[in-house]
Amino acid sequence: MPLLMAMLFGVLLIVAAEASVHADPLGNAQDGKPATAPGKAADISTESDPASIKQGQSLFNQICAHCHGPNAITGQSERNLRHLRIRYGKDMAEVYRSTVLHGRPDKGMPVWGEILDGKTIDLIYAYLKSVQSEPE
Repeated sequence: MPLLMAMLFGVLLIVAAEASVHADPLGNAQDGKPATAPGKAADISTESDPASIKQGQSLFNQICAHCHGPNAITGQSERNLRHLRIRYGKDMAEVYRSTVLHGRPDKGMPVWGEILDGKTIDLIYAYLKSVQSEPE
């Protein structure tokens, strides 16, 4: 577990450094400030926009894939984000946002609410929504 946390911290440092040095594809300002405040919902429509979904996939693979597998494909059922709709139904969006913002430290999920801006969170959600498995 300490190695996992160290690797996660390294990823966070890289993401933070990238955001502060360059304007990013999310539309952050040149000064590195997020387009929306950390954890706040962005004012964008990402539900089914193919460009947003693709951008969300890229962000997911940069930020989340270490634990949840590339393209959200993992053999660990408890970390399989392709089953969010099956698990949470109509509460999927609320559970996703709460988990990302507040984490689940007891299960190894870090708190991202102070790190990721709302637009990033929304783009990742748009991607995850697009890859949900159907109930069997």
